[in-house]
Amino acid sequence: MRIPSFVKENVLLAPHTSWNVGGPARWLAEPTINEVRELVLWASNYSIPTYFMGRGSNVLVNDSGLNGLVILTSKSMTELRREGDIVVADSGVSLPKLSQFAAREGFKGFEFLIGIPGTVGGAIVMNAGLTVFKPREMTSIVKDFDVLNPDGNIETLTMADVKAGYRYTDLLNRQSLVLRARFRLEEEEEPSKIRRVTLEHLNERKRKQPLKLPTAGSTFKSPPGNKSAGWYIEQAKLKGTQIGDVRVSLLHANWIENLGKGSSEDVCKLIDYIQKTVESRMGVELEPEICYLD
Repeated sequence: MRIPSFVKENVLLAPHTSWNVGGPARWLAEPTINEVRELVLWASNYSIPTYFMGRGSNVLVNDSGLNGLVILTSKSMTELRREGDIVVADSGVSLPKLSQFAAREGFKGFEFLIGIPGTVGGAIVMNAGLTVFKPREMTSIVKDFDVLNPDGNIETLTMADVKAGYRYTDLLNRQSLVLRARFRLEEEEEPSKIRRVTLEHLNERKRKQPLKLPTAGSTFKSPPGNKSAGWYIEQAKLKGTQIGDVRVSLLHANWIENLGKGSSEDVCKLIDYIQKTVESRMGVELEPEICYLD
């Protein structure tokens, strides 16, 4: 089997995830947008399972690793530019960077992205957003986006072409990679106002979110009703609960922190314990927001 020259073998994935857990990838590549089609066709021709990762947030990689190809986008697919009244961003562009770019250009609507630690590609696939403090989702700002399918074909989609809901699109069920996206620019406002709203979002993040230890962001989706997952976890008295070397954050109950030597197994056990305890004590079923890769 001929392996593309830019593909590495047996690479530990933990350093590439925001939780800092996970075993090795059988193959790993960080292709440019011009190389990725060759890579996807190679994997498809040899029936190699393919996994797409940006900054490794919102994912949990198995301790035994992934017996397939992992494609990382956060360092090699990062072009960001303005074309008239449209912002064009490659899949690996971080959401805070996109937020700051739009602010510098003097356009509103992107402020909420400053506090989401993901990339454009993953955010579209998951329909990322905020449910508190001026709620908003990706569906509200995406004009259209290009996806690379396993057969090598590239198609342009809008959010109307996919089934989208709360932290979900049916892109999750496809083996397609978001290559780049185009975003609508909203009416210009005073730059000072945009900076102020962006700063409000950033300060809210710093105030409520644990940022000093490895985490994956929100662990669970908000259940139906007007109470967050974190509220139910806190009411169930689970803040600070620890299994192995991971624990429920003392600052935000919906975040799980790696204290330094945590494993994927530790995280799975803690997630399971939280779910069972919240259901038993609060009568509410919590659904994980993270994606399991195994």
